[in-house]
Amino acid sequence: MPVVIAALLGAAMGSFAALLAERTLRAEPVLWARSQCRACAARLGWTELVPILSYLWQRGRCRHCDARIPPALFQAELAGALMGAAAALASPDPLRALVLGLWMWALLALAIADLRAFRLPDRLLLLAALAGAALVGMGDGSGWPSLADRTLNAGLGAGAGAGSFWLIRLIYRLARGRDGMGLGDVKLMAVLGLVLGLERLPLTVLLAALSALIVSVLRAWRRGRPLNRLGRVPFGAALALAAAVMAVL
Repeated sequence: MPVVIAALLGAAMGSFAALLAERTLRAEPVLWARSQCRACAARLGWTELVPILSYLWQRGRCRHCDARIPPALFQAELAGALMGAAAALASPDPLRALVLGLWMWALLALAIADLRAFRLPDRLLLLAALAGAALVGMGDGSGWPSLADRTLNAGLGAGAGAGSFWLIRLIYRLARGRDGMGLGDVKLMAVLGLVLGLERLPLTVLLAALSALIVSVLRAWRRGRPLNRLGRVPFGAALALAAAVMAVL
């Protein structure tokens, strides 16, 4: 039953993560503005905002103007539900499950922002950092390792994550004369290192790189283009989702 409740909450939080990412990118108010259709500006009622079910019932269309609802919203709700269920299964108690879920939902918002606009907004990074700091402070309930050791490991992970990506960014710029990685990726690695620690970062980066490569190969195959003609890759999104997987495993 707790897993089912966590999944339902996760679906709602997945929808909120998509809303948070979109409104942050547009510099719009998040909490005080009513939800509305982007095509016809009609305000949406509660029956149109039920996660997952509303999308399926309306067949992915606005019931006011029949405009297509972005499938990314439905996908975010599904991803949020999976994250909520995974957090409940991986955590020893509901409070820690909630905090882990909040961290992963913040990562989901970052992934959506990166996929939509190749941006990792500072506001979303701060939310993920705060949830991550809470995770470090709470531990797993066993009392081991100690808070001092957890804090040290978190600091080393954050420093190593940010430092390594900053160095990669600098080397690329010196070699190519342009930026190949944004500062948002550097900050994201600090947030991931804070929670995952130094020892889990390399595997996280490897998982993100492999998933990004697979997606790029599939995109190149579908479009009939070579890999070097695909343009930019939203690697921050791959990092965020890989980190969520690593946190659960």
